[in-house]
Amino acid sequence: MNKDIRQLMESGNEAVQNQDISQAETMFKAALWEAERTSDPMVIADCLDRLAELYFDNDRFEEAEPLYRRALEARESRLDPNHEQIVQSLNNLSAVYFFQEKFESAEPLCVRLTEIYERVLGPNNPEVATSYNNLALLYAAQQKFGAAEALYKRSLELKLRALGDNHPEVGDILHNLGTLYLSEERYEEAQANLLKALNVLESTLGTEHPDLEGLIISLAQVMEQAGNLDEATRMYERLLNIKEVNLGPTHDEVVEAIKNVAGSYARQSKYAESERFYKRALAIRERSQGRKSLEGAELVSYLGDLYRDQNKIPQAEEFYKEALTICEQVLGPKHEQTEHHLKNIAGFYQSYNRHAKAEPYWQKLVGFKEKGFGKESPEALRARILLADCLTNQEKYSEAEVLLKDVVTRGEKTLGPDSVDFGAALHCLAELNRLTQKGEEAEQLYKRAIDVRTRALGPQHIDVAKSLKAYATLLQSMYREAEAEHMLNCARAILDSHKQDAGQLSQSLS
Repeated sequence: MNKDIRQLMESGNEAVQNQDISQAETMFKAALWEAERTSDPMVIADCLDRLAELYFDNDRFEEAEPLYRRALEARESRLDPNHEQIVQSLNNLSAVYFFQEKFESAEPLCVRLTEIYERVLGPNNPEVATSYNNLALLYAAQQKFGAAEALYKRSLELKLRALGDNHPEVGDILHNLGTLYLSEERYEEAQANLLKALNVLESTLGTEHPDLEGLIISLAQVMEQAGNLDEATRMYERLLNIKEVNLGPTHDEVVEAIKNVAGSYARQSKYAESERFYKRALAIRERSQGRKSLEGAELVSYLGDLYRDQNKIPQAEEFYKEALTICEQVLGPKHEQTEHHLKNIAGFYQSYNRHAKAEPYWQKLVGFKEKGFGKESPEALRARILLADCLTNQEKYSEAEVLLKDVVTRGEKTLGPDSVDFGAALHCLAELNRLTQKGEEAEQLYKRAIDVRTRALGPQHIDVAKSLKAYATLLQSMYREAEAEHMLNCARAILDSHKQDAGQLSQSLS
């Protein structure tokens, strides 16, 4: 590397240290230009790597990828296939593919890396174990769980033999293996491996190290699946403590951790504790962003949920309205976040049988969808189903019938004959016909709804049980008791299976 290129690279590195990314990019591009004038592939590869590294570190993966690829091609043209610079290039390119979620492109590079390590270092070298672990991460991201598990276990075996059972790298592999089991819903094995990982990493890194954060989140998720909500909350509070120690009390990640704690308390129905944490997060956000921010709307909505769950209706209503108003002002009426809060308050009113209060919100949603996507769009049809259900609950049967017949007529083609939404439309129209004493029409619609919902959701889904139960109600009104009892038994079996699954999961992890 000549003097001019070296000076440009040093200037670029100095700019990086000063966090002047634009200047660093200019210097590294100038160095690359000078290197290309020299026509030395190895110098060009070094300059390509440094510029790509700058892009990679700033999440500019699309710009990093072609540079890393060119660097690999340059080195492959001159170097032995097992050369350390080839290994470096393979690592760089596979990493950028991984972060782009181009897993199929990353896989052959990671396999090639593993083969090089095995060939050069021998199959029992700790570096080979690291390569196995990296390849397993890739397989896990592709949901190739069997291949990932085998590689994690082989990597763990080699690391234990080389480093002993109390080393951070051992803890990391145990964490990865536990996370894999969590993804597969193998909760008992997930918990065992994650707890082992926690013991190792606590003893080697300390109890407040930031590398514990992902592990603690995984453990909290397992505890929640087990129904051990107190322990899950303790994990979330511990995560909050680590983030406060390392980042300060008002950092964005600290606010997210506070929200996790608040949500965990809410799931335990510990409303006072949950409210205290949500209000703490809201106070931090108000100081930095003002109350009328998107995160402010989210936190206000969470407080609405808390008050709703305590049947504090006026307070809940006030917070839901405020969340919607903030989103309408900040994002406009057609944004998906605004739509979320619109549905939230409408659903809130309907849950308390205040259907007249809910109706204008559903009307507004229909108007947005028709204007934004067209009257025959799937989005508009879905919104009409929600409005029709609200109208039915107010006994505005003729208005609801017009909407639902239109949705059913168009929906089979627009929504799809096996779609969840088409099944919902059939169910709602069946309910309307039952309430208006049109038994034959209702029966045919219930049968179609059960068929569609079974195909769309599976035979054990709760919505299938709801349609079975509603059909049984119709059959009872027609004095067809034996058929009604059969339908009720089918519905009960589905509902009981959900209770049993939850109980077995809790028992297996206790």
